[in-house]
Amino acid sequence: MAGGRVLCATLLAWLTFLTVTHSVRITNLRVPHTYTLERDNEPDPLVLDCEYEIEPSEKGFVLKWLFNNHSIYQWIPSVKGFAMGFMKSKIDTKIFSMEGSPGVISIKNPDWNMTGEYTCAVQTFETTDKRSARLQIIVPESDFMLEARMGGPQSDVDIMCAVQHVFPQPILSVMFDTHILDLVLTELDQDPSGLYSMTVRTRIPRDQLESPTPITCAFILIGTNYTKRRETIFYGK
Repeated sequence: MAGGRVLCATLLAWLTFLTVTHSVRITNLRVPHTYTLERDNEPDPLVLDCEYEIEPSEKGFVLKWLFNNHSIYQWIPSVKGFAMGFMKSKIDTKIFSMEGSPGVISIKNPDWNMTGEYTCAVQTFETTDKRSARLQIIVPESDFMLEARMGGPQSDVDIMCAVQHVFPQPILSVMFDTHILDLVLTELDQDPSGLYSMTVRTRIPRDQLESPTPITCAFILIGTNYTKRRETIFYGK
């Protein structure tokens, strides 16, 4: 009989635990994997959304957004939403009244340094829940060049490929015909604004190139699917 009481008490405690832990929970986190800035236009706001469910009986509800574990936004029913930290001037605190959900935040004029991990956290006096997702800001190139030059009819061929002012860091590769060139001189710079520029140079002996031969340069931004190609045809003149 005593064993039965212990078993019933254990089951009751476990059921109570399950009920409590699910009294507030995040059901959907919407953070884009990438966000590409447009150079020629003012960027659209970066909108993040955190959907959640909460029991009506729960008290002390707070919703927070964090960027790389630093608080950037908080919403409390009695106080409403307010931004903080380095995004204080970037977050539109009026978006809740338009979208109807305190989990929605709109970041104005996003920049490359907003790349990182975004976390939505919800909590009450009894329980908490949180989810995170990484966002990569992409800054497209301001210029992408490929040149192949000869100093004279029998001279070696100098190849230069350059991409300017991108984020994140690029990887450049040069190919002639279908061969990737390994012996290249690479220059990588990061300007004060945080954007990268990369140049690769190489020299190919004239007798290794037939005429015509396609010469290709391609780059990819690390950690993204953003890639571009340039091609020129070498005619031996």
